[in-house]
Amino acid sequence: MSGLRTASEHWNRTADCVKAKEHGLVKQQIQICKRNMELMPVVAHATRQTTDVCQYLFAQYRWNCTSVRMAPKYLPDLTGGSREQAYVHALSAAALAQTISKACTQGATTKCSCGRIPNEAPPSEFKWGGCGDDLRFGMIFSASFADSPFLKRKKRSKQAMMNLHNNNAGRKIISDSLVTDCKCHGVSGSCNIKTCWKALPDMRTVGTKIQERYRLAVEVVNKKVKNSKERRFVPLMDKKTSFSENELIYYTKSPDYCLPDGGLGSMGTRGRECEKTNDGSIGCQSMCCGRGFTSQVVEVKHRCECKYFYCCYVECKTCTKKVEINRCR
Repeated sequence: MSGLRTASEHWNRTADCVKAKEHGLVKQQIQICKRNMELMPVVAHATRQTTDVCQYLFAQYRWNCTSVRMAPKYLPDLTGGSREQAYVHALSAAALAQTISKACTQGATTKCSCGRIPNEAPPSEFKWGGCGDDLRFGMIFSASFADSPFLKRKKRSKQAMMNLHNNNAGRKIISDSLVTDCKCHGVSGSCNIKTCWKALPDMRTVGTKIQERYRLAVEVVNKKVKNSKERRFVPLMDKKTSFSENELIYYTKSPDYCLPDGGLGSMGTRGRECEKTNDGSIGCQSMCCGRGFTSQVVEVKHRCECKYFYCCYVECKTCTKKVEINRCR
């Protein structure tokens, strides 16, 4: 994933594509950018989506996806073959497919439009209609743009092979997430016209599905294929002989992320907020790795005693409450 979330969204000159090299775009991506200028703000939005969803879903864990904001100059947690790297690549490829698909539906580009009418029969008494998300175009664009940094090499590195698999896994997960939405239309709320279309869920929903795959990610080793110069990944565990295309893979065990270690890409948890009565990952015992924590009581202002007045405004008072904040030592 590039650092395009910080780039300008005013893409109106091919020079903007060349300038985006500063944000991590490679030669092939710059060429795609020049051919698809109107889609580049969507690509930038997908990058922001990846960052926001990742940080939201991992906010209560030791690794909280902070390093994703350093794109394209990643720390080793996102370049060394970890399961965190697997998650970020799967999520970014899925986000690109999702945002492009929905941009097609919204008419943001002339390169695509509504998704194809499904071959399957719609739900009873309904007809296919509306404008479904153009997943086909979104998948093609995502594969072209997200995979290009890892394809144009004579001999693909182990990291490139891993990133390509996880990119594809993210797209497979979002493809499997396509659902049927239906709506009734008619005068005064009647249901004279019943239409359905195919739609993709929001990125938090997709990110949660990929997070489940993150927890079950398969550790692999890169082995040479017998009687061939090629190499391929195989599961490290003898009991597992293969992995599916929608499973995430990694080849480097993650650190515990307890203490700062630049060589491992760990920022540590010192100063992180925690909950002292929680037994989960956000609990002080787990988050602080047994180092202990400090507690401070602060006063926080908030809106209270709100009243609705006809018509049409809400009036609230400002109240204060005492809140205990715990931080890891």
